[in-house]
Order: sequence, then C-alpha cells, then structure tokens
Amino acid sequence: MTVHVELSERLSPAQLRAIADRLVYSVEGISAVEVLAPPGERPVLALSHDGDLGGQDVGPIVAELVREAMTARMSEPRVVRRRQPDSRLAEPLPVDGATAALPVLHRAFDAMFRDLAHAAGAGERRCPALIDLRVMERCRYLRLFPQNAYLVDELPHHQPLLSRLRDGSATLDELRRPSGYMLNPALCFHFYDELAGTRSDGLTVVTAEGDCFRHEATGRLDRFRLPSFTMREIVFFGAPDEVERLRGELMEQVWQLYRALGLYGRIETATDPFYYVEDSAMRQHQLLAQVKYELVASRPGGGESAIASFNNVRDSLCRQFDIRRTDEGVMHSGCVAFGVDRWVELTLETFGPEPRQWPEPILRHTGASSAEGKD
Repeated sequence: MTVHVELSERLSPAQLRAIADRLVYSVEGISAVEVLAPPGERPVLALSHDGDLGGQDVGPIVAELVREAMTARMSEPRVVRRRQPDSRLAEPLPVDGATAALPVLHRAFDAMFRDLAHAAGAGERRCPALIDLRVMERCRYLRLFPQNAYLVDELPHHQPLLSRLRDGSATLDELRRPSGYMLNPALCFHFYDELAGTRSDGLTVVTAEGDCFRHEATGRLDRFRLPSFTMREIVFFGAPDEVERLRGELMEQVWQLYRALGLYGRIETATDPFYYVEDSAMRQHQLLAQVKYELVASRPGGGESAIASFNNVRDSLCRQFDIRRTDEGVMHSGCVAFGVDRWVELTLETFGPEPRQWPEPILRHTGASSAEGKD
C-alpha cells in the first residue's frame, strides 16, 4: 500500500533527502519513500509499505524528522572530483552468465586495492566476522548507528534445554539469548582494539579484506546494497599531518584508477549514517570539516551508488582507545574503505561479464594480458 504524508513546511532538497533517508529506518516495513515536490506546493512523502500503515501511525515520526531538518544546518555535499559522460549513460548490460565472472572480478579488484595498501607500507591483517560488543561499545557504534547493527544470539550449553529444542517442547525463540558479539559493520574497529593502549612514532598502516554486515532497510536492498558484503580497508594511524597527507594521496590514486577504468562519477564530502536527532550536529560537522569523502559511481541507466570512502576521523577513536604517540602527542587515524562487491557489479553493468570487454587495469589483475582478454 502507499500512504501520502503532506509536509507542513517548505524544505530544501537536502532536508527532504535527510528526512527520506531516516524514515526508511524509522518505520518497519517501508519499502520505498518518494518525495513529491510540485513547484509552488508543499512537498508530499509517498510511502510504500508492505503492510497496513495508516498515515496517523507515521505522522508523529515524520513530524520529528521535519523538526530535526528545520533546526539543523543542512549543507549540500562539496564535489572535489567529477567525471561526467557527454550524454546519458546507456542502460545496464545484461549480466546473464555472470556467475563465473564474479570471483574473477572480485579477486582482481581486491588485488588492485591491496596493491595500493602495500605501496603505502601497509601490513596485512585478517579479521574475523564477529567482533566483541565491548569493542563496539567503546567505539559508541550502537549509540550512533543502531539501525545497521546485526547482533548475534546463541543457545545455552545446557543439555536439558537443548533436548527440549530437539523434541519440540521448546521453540528457538524461547531458548536463544544474546551473546557478547555482533557481526562486523566494518573492519577498522578490530585495529583500534589491537592497538589499544599503545604508544608509537611515525605512521602505522594496516590493511585487511573481510566480510561485513549491515542491517539495511528492506526497500533499499539490491545488487549494490547487500546485508552481507566484502570490504577492503586501509587503516592508518599517525600525526595529524601524516594522516591527512596519506588520505589525500590514496584518494587521488583511487580517482586516477577509476578514470583509467573508464567509469563516471564524482568524489564529494559525505557523512556517516547517524540515526538520532541529537546527533544531527555531528553529521553537519563531518560535512563542514571534510571528515569523510565518498566516491559516488554514476551507474548505467541513471542510478548512483557510493563505492569507496576516504575518512579522517581525527583523534576521536584513538582517544577512545588510548592510542597515542610516544611523546604523548595526539594520534589521529583515518581509513579508506572499498565496497568490493559494488565495484564488481558496476563493472558488470558497464562492460558485461565477458573478459574481452573489460578495461586493461582489470585484465592486468586477472593474470590475463590485454591481447588474451580481447580475443
């Protein structure tokens, strides 16, 4: 069903986007939010819902989001790199037969990103899928981004209770209990835990590839936005100028790689998906302080998707984990994160599943020469 909610205020495009983004995580079952803003009229939200949603049920939530949007300074992202096509991109290519191409492209892109990390002096790490909740509490992740968390349950190691599960006298919901873990929303948190309480000089750079998990709104799930996905991260710790310098270098290297692949899009300032109204100031600070940049891909057919981020979180997480320089000076940290699956899907949409159609940088990292790939 679709419910229309008229907004009582005139709002900017940035404010309307912020309301729509928050709303899909604030009402269970919303599959899509469309902003209808006829010229000269007040905007209307068209909410597609999987069940029986009455306008009166969602009205107070929308009103709260509008109040937040009206009181917060909503700045438009600042674009720092852009590559636009001369005309509208063609429709996505069919990906029939892409099953065999998926692992090949996955390995190729991860190899590209790993090469960037090694050139920056990164040490290799391997991260498990689970992370201790105590680490995440120290990061304040659940306080800031509860909408994306996947918590892990467990069954008690108690034979009488497990026997009841087997014979059907107890249900799974009756016996499950919270564990002390959650699924990784990102890999970098493991490194803060690894370095907690340490003192060091110079620049420390580490990299890892692993599985990450985020509880996305159902209506947003597609081939680009998955609840389980692969991430490659390059994480770095050092003096403030060292961290900003390395972030800038990696951002430029990734942009040049992106251009060499013949892809279109932009790099712009961005924010993390803070959930609560009282955190809107943090969102605005990230935009103004250029804490986060995203590489936003222009997809065939007109869609867009962020496929990489470049972050300088200053001393916020190092302070939480008591990570300092040897002279007790302030330690800053940053990371560059790649959504490997999204790079793969963008390649399939743009060039198709046949290796002979792939750009040269991909072929080099598959072990095939240009001539072999184009035959």
